[in-house]
Amino acid sequence: MIEELVDIIAMVIALILILWLYIFLPIKMARKRGRSAFGWVVLFGIISPLWGIIVLHVLGDSKQKIRKDIIEELHRN
Repeated sequence: MIEELVDIIAMVIALILILWLYIFLPIKMARKRGRSAFGWVVLFGIISPLWGIIVLHVLGDSKQKIRKDIIEELHRN
């Protein structure tokens, strides 16, 4: 009985971790950089999350995000 409960808890924790790695993390990272959240979720599913993280960091912010940040900064000053 206890072993079954521990197994269920372990599976729930594993499922939460997988959902976070393959869905919530790419959504958060892509939106922060002004990129397509859906596209990056798909890409994280095709390639590994580690490679997706590396590619997002290398690409950096989208041109639209950079433009938006510059305009916001100019309006503040």
